[in-house]
Amino acid sequence: MPFSRCLLAASLVALAGCALTQEPEGHGPQWIERSPSTLVEKMGAPDRKVRLPAPSLSTVYLYTAGAAPGFAICERDYFIRGETVIGYSEHGSDPNCHKTAGRTE
Repeated sequence: MPFSRCLLAASLVALAGCALTQEPEGHGPQWIERSPSTLVEKMGAPDRKVRLPAPSLSTVYLYTAGAAPGFAICERDYFIRGETVIGYSEHGSDPNCHKTAGRTE
């Protein structure tokens, strides 16, 4: 019986590891804990980069799909600290555009 529990636990850990190594397909919070360079390779250069004032020390990559910031149908913001995406936020006029995850400060 203990062997089967160990086998089950090992298989769950292996499946979780596969999800972490697979690259995300589109915009969203799945980029948290990943490299911003990988984000830029996959999604293209951000429309704007904004450095937040102290004490934040984060840089925000804004993807506005060509619209002016604040007027996008769905503006997607990635919060970067060091070489890691630490947060994600989206807002806009699209009713399905309201996700927030991670650290957005």
